[in-house]
Amino acid sequence: MTTVPRCASGPGEPGTVLDPLIGGGWSCDAHGSNVTVQSADHRLKVQFHPERTPTVPRRPLWLIDYRPADGDTGRAWRAAFTDDTPAELIAAFCTLLGDDVELDDDLV
Repeated sequence: MTTVPRCASGPGEPGTVLDPLIGGGWSCDAHGSNVTVQSADHRLKVQFHPERTPTVPRRPLWLIDYRPADGDTGRAWRAAFTDDTPAELIAAFCTLLGDDVELDDDLV
């Protein structure tokens, strides 16, 4: 058996990222191998897109989008990961999305 650092482990399995989210109540929409899961409040969306199309032959394998609810402070953002990014690292990133953070009022 060969041991490598987790950060060098390769892409891994998409279930490593998607299964905990779906198990946590996120909705799931699949079209072929392409899967989109969305949080219950529709603020967070995780897309896994291994299938390429003629019009979009190369794009990130993983896209993670955040959109604030109406009236919320904060900005929309997007994170993109390639097929070289270990699924365990993407899963850790997604796990942290559900954690609240206390901010100094001067920063908000």
